[in-house]
Amino acid sequence: MGAAALSGCASSQLKETVQRIDVMEAELNAPPPDPPDDGKALGPSELLTSANARGKDFMRARIARARAVLDLDKVKSARYPRVSAEARQISTFNSDFEATDSVSNIVLGVNWDISRALLRLDRKTVKVAGRLIPVQYQVAQRNATRELLDTYNDYTALDFQRETVALKRKALQCRVDDLEVEVALGNSSAMELETLKDEIDTARREAMAVSRSLASKRDELLGLSGLAEGGYAVAPGRSLTAALAGYPKATSENAEACFARSGKKRLEDLLVEAAAAQLEIARQSRFTRLTTSIPSFMTQTGGFNLQFLISYVLPIIDEGDALRMTQEARLTLLDTILTARDNRRAFMSDFDSLKLGIAGAESELAAASSVLARAETLLESADPAERCTAANDVQKARADVRAARYKIERLKADLRLLCAPPAEKTDDVAGAATQ
Repeated sequence: MGAAALSGCASSQLKETVQRIDVMEAELNAPPPDPPDDGKALGPSELLTSANARGKDFMRARIARARAVLDLDKVKSARYPRVSAEARQISTFNSDFEATDSVSNIVLGVNWDISRALLRLDRKTVKVAGRLIPVQYQVAQRNATRELLDTYNDYTALDFQRETVALKRKALQCRVDDLEVEVALGNSSAMELETLKDEIDTARREAMAVSRSLASKRDELLGLSGLAEGGYAVAPGRSLTAALAGYPKATSENAEACFARSGKKRLEDLLVEAAAAQLEIARQSRFTRLTTSIPSFMTQTGGFNLQFLISYVLPIIDEGDALRMTQEARLTLLDTILTARDNRRAFMSDFDSLKLGIAGAESELAAASSVLARAETLLESADPAERCTAANDVQKARADVRAARYKIERLKADLRLLCAPPAEKTDDVAGAATQ
């Protein structure tokens, strides 16, 4: 009964998972934090910190990890014997439905899959699963981080669009001021002035539409961060470097080297290894299938009865089922290998696209900087009549420079996430997988 007592103890991984679920439940039920008293706007670092604690995508990654640990613990615990107890009462009635005899007893049973406990054919699969869980969790976290930053990038792009529309309206207003003078002098028609004012009204409506889209995107961003809609100011265009300080820089210019050390490569290797382990189990089962049980019963009237049964199902009887099991495992392994190769090609394509995007954004920055230098020179020499338009051109050029710089940093942040290796720290289930 010592082993039976051991099987009743919860593993340390199970207890820690229960604590994690308690924490997630408390975080999910807790009200979101109040907005900063000083009205400070949130940047990507603050948004990512909040998302890690209560963001829905990050929470789903933690839920998936907890569920995987529970499944793995269930597989490992199946190796231990199980004790069952059943209380029974048997009554005999006469034709008047009055009880004439009644017998009560308690039945105790012990069931133990000794083939799983002793042979442990799934040992390699369990070991791989323990190493796979933390890597899957880290990849899910990074996907959630990428989704959050992509939404922040969309929010920033809308803010740049809002600024562009505002500068467009300002440029049109500069022309209106000049045109009103020309109309007064008789050098331009009133119709031309009215047409220009209609164009300004169109730009104003466009600005209102962009502002509404900006507010909607802000609420979407706050939702991903686990914050309540409204009440939080979000600052666009802030640096993403600080938000990703925990990830190493993508220093390699080679896509192969980047992929070799990435978390995606580690995940693919483990998935292939897991499929290979399943194939090994199937091949072992092809030669003989071992079915074992130790049923034990104790009753008030029958005493203690122990039976031990081992049965072999030979291939000549079960060859078809065993062969199908092996071939299905082989097909799973082949499909996993093909998927891994496809993922590798997609990784290479993403890497090259990001490098190309960075090079293009650097060219855009150089061109925008050149335009800004010319606009600043023209502003210095502009006469009073041209000064409004020249000053607006400088502001527009500066906005283009900021947008190009942000685009470069955004693409470099995507590259850093793509190439990020798995963390050195592993989940606790990895160390306990061989138990």
